[in-house]
Amino acid sequence: MTEKTPLRLYLDSSDYSVLSDPKRTSEAPRVLTSLRDHINAGNVECFFSGAHLSEMAPLDRAYADAAERRASLMVELCGKNVFVSHNRLMDHEVRRALGLETTQFDPVRRDGEWFPEGATEILPITEVDRAASMQEAIEELGRAARRKATKALMKRGKPKRSTQQSLVNNSRLGSLDEILSIYPMKPESARILSRFVVGDATAKEATEAFQESLRDPRWMMKWFEQHHDKLSPFISWLRGPAQDVVGKLDELAKSIADAREKLSPDSFAELFVVTQWQEWQDDMVAKIANRFSTQTPTTKTLATEQVDKYCPGLSVAVRSIHSAWRTVTLTQPRQAKLSDFPDAMHAAYAPYSDIYRADSFMAPYIAHQSSRFGTTVVPKLTALPQAIERLLANR
Repeated sequence: MTEKTPLRLYLDSSDYSVLSDPKRTSEAPRVLTSLRDHINAGNVECFFSGAHLSEMAPLDRAYADAAERRASLMVELCGKNVFVSHNRLMDHEVRRALGLETTQFDPVRRDGEWFPEGATEILPITEVDRAASMQEAIEELGRAARRKATKALMKRGKPKRSTQQSLVNNSRLGSLDEILSIYPMKPESARILSRFVVGDATAKEATEAFQESLRDPRWMMKWFEQHHDKLSPFISWLRGPAQDVVGKLDELAKSIADAREKLSPDSFAELFVVTQWQEWQDDMVAKIANRFSTQTPTTKTLATEQVDKYCPGLSVAVRSIHSAWRTVTLTQPRQAKLSDFPDAMHAAYAPYSDIYRADSFMAPYIAHQSSRFGTTVVPKLTALPQAIERLLANR
């Protein structure tokens, strides 16, 4: 008998909030029990992404406990099953569309690496000129203090052996407050980085220690709680891809506002229901894909049809938010916001999932765009157990 592959499940961020809330006494416990049973039986595998972490991050300490509960449940259900960052996913998709890669990219990783390639570049993992660093520190002192410090610490322009040993000992035992205030590293990982700076650990060891901390969502939530004012580099990894789309949606909103003023109500409705909207959407899909293509060694330009065929994540994400934005724009005109975008960034993983949970507003748009990939989109958490049972029965 052939072993069946587990269903890939991608939950909505709100699901982790609902399922981890101890005050929920209605349907949540039943759904969570069913989900745990299917995961333990090997029927379902649950995946998370960096977009989940972006939305879970507590921006106020008052919400830290809830954030940690959500992260703990996510680790319980998903383990280290993760979809790669949007940057990696869309880069591979675009490269395939350009003919630079020949095989379909699978964005699944089993090591919890949700962050983008090059994430460790924010670390000071370079060859450190320790003599120069120490000399710079000495130069900041007054003249008398400089002479005294140089005599005590340096010999012929280099740190004395006793000085170097003292630095190593301090890196092994001293305070890690400065490192922990800048980087989301577990104390044991920060200790390795501290040791690297004084030559007591390798760059490889320091890099691996940093990555291991990033891979643990529970630790990320603890760090965010303490340092919510220093989220910039980590949140930008997750929200960065939104900038292009939001900018283009703003342009679209202005065009619509102009047309609304110049056209009669009937002409306006006909234009945006039938004709212009689809053309704008096709154009937007191609333009965003070609933004990614500029990062590749080619001068080719991608057509919309190529993006739809070879870039399922990018196509579904852009078309879903664009379609949803049409509804918002025509019924209640307003500017696009970054907060409108997380659902679309999650939607990039819908084509790679068997079951995809979306909120009731976005579900029909994502379902329409991802149906050609065989994805089942579930608009309500309470309907999830039945959707899983139905897919398992039809296998």
